[in-house]
Amino acid sequence: MPGNLSTRDGAPARHVRGRSPILDVVTDLLDDVTSARFPLDLPGAPDLRELRDRVETQIGAHLLPRLKRETGPAVVVLGGSTGAGKSTLVNSVVGREVTPAGVVRPTTTTPVLAARPEDTWLVAEHPITELADLVADDGVPTGLALLDAPDLDSVLEGNRTLANLLLETADLWLFVTTAARYGDAVPWRVLRQAQERGITVAVVLNRVPRRVLSEVRADLMGRMTGLGLGEAPLFVVQDVGPHEGLLPERAVEPVRTWLTLLGGRNTARGVVRRTTQGVWGTLREELLRLADGITAQAMAAGTLRSRAEGAASSAGEALVARLRTGVATQGAPTTRWLAAASTGGVLAPLTGDVTRVRRGWRGNAVRLRTEAADAIGRETRQALLPLVVDAAAEAASSLRGEWAEEDRGGAGLLRDDDGAPAATREDRAETALSGWASRTDALAEELVAADPARADVLAAAGLSALVQAGAAGLDGAARAVRAIVPGEDVVARVARDLEETATAVVREEVGPYLDRLAALGLRADAGAGLRLRASELKGHR
Repeated sequence: MPGNLSTRDGAPARHVRGRSPILDVVTDLLDDVTSARFPLDLPGAPDLRELRDRVETQIGAHLLPRLKRETGPAVVVLGGSTGAGKSTLVNSVVGREVTPAGVVRPTTTTPVLAARPEDTWLVAEHPITELADLVADDGVPTGLALLDAPDLDSVLEGNRTLANLLLETADLWLFVTTAARYGDAVPWRVLRQAQERGITVAVVLNRVPRRVLSEVRADLMGRMTGLGLGEAPLFVVQDVGPHEGLLPERAVEPVRTWLTLLGGRNTARGVVRRTTQGVWGTLREELLRLADGITAQAMAAGTLRSRAEGAASSAGEALVARLRTGVATQGAPTTRWLAAASTGGVLAPLTGDVTRVRRGWRGNAVRLRTEAADAIGRETRQALLPLVVDAAAEAASSLRGEWAEEDRGGAGLLRDDDGAPAATREDRAETALSGWASRTDALAEELVAADPARADVLAAAGLSALVQAGAAGLDGAARAVRAIVPGEDVVARVARDLEETATAVVREEVGPYLDRLAALGLRADAGAGLRLRASELKGHR
């Protein structure tokens, strides 16, 4: 047993007189296992989820109850193939019907735990009663509780899952099969797992016709030996033909006699101790498997996050590169500028010495120039909008492609309605560009207020419009702004704001995906707790 056992908060475990010193550690271990999650669809994730559920049941419904009270009856789980006669065998051992039996499959949908009346108080608070109905009967062998489990190969998935979980509660597994079904793959796979985890196993070969008894018995014993179960008890129940109710006494007597002997105080405790020791032997390895799986999930989540951020970054960088070419102003904004700034145009004075404009007459000229400049600003913003929208859509498309790649684990996080609808995406982009324009408006107001003579050339609204057009790549507008506001690189400043605004819209596109990933709570250190518990259990028997 380890010398230094710690509780969840890292403090040494408190050893209470009469209480197993490992109890506090195993209690914390149950919390760690319960919180282990494998939400990403990585290779092996379904197996890890199944293992997590199995280990959780094993700890909560087997180890902890045994650590708290070893004196309870040994739990014998009867499991096997569909139609193997498990329920009939339980009823026949007890001597009356305590669990439904019949020809309609599946017969056992709600597990039944049969215990002697004097033992019910020992199992009433056992976690197994959350999975099975407790029935008291004097016919149950002393020292035992018989659990009739659903079929391992049930047509109902819920029954199959429950049957596998109930196996983890067993001190002894009584595997029930028939001459016609003993070769089925599913029960033998589970039987192999039981053997590997150290669960004590016995086998009942039911409904064996006399003419094939020797042949089937020999074949079954060979299979058991090959599985390492050569010394496990094997009982053969001959086929009694069509019947209703209990099996004849002679048919079930060997099983009942063995169970009665097994239920003796010392023998039953020996079975409990042997199975519990076997469980300890495999639990540490199973915890390390879970810890490795959690780490793999966290690493995969990190990769998905990087891919999402990369998709946004690449789309944003491509957008910035396009903006710097002036592509947004190559259509309507350039056409409108050339028309207004050519000889005789209302903005022509801005292409020359603007100080002459300041000395000239004002009249309607400022208003007309401002209106012309404002029109160019509107054309520029309208041309910017689809560029930003397309970049955001590209980021989402790239992310979905990355996450959908096989074995990356992100496909399960994608939804058919993922990605912003075109209208919503456009609304976000338009709102962002409006905010950029408003900030430019405020800057233009400051510039005009700082030098009122600038108002003789353009009103603040007109100056803002030309700054926006220049920032988007319209060279003529940029030169006009530098003439009006010499010595200050206003256009470059607003161009940087435009790039930051546009790339922010692109980043927002992947935000919901990243939020969904973050909600999984996968952390790189998440497996550390299970590894710590596994190290504390090392050497415990």
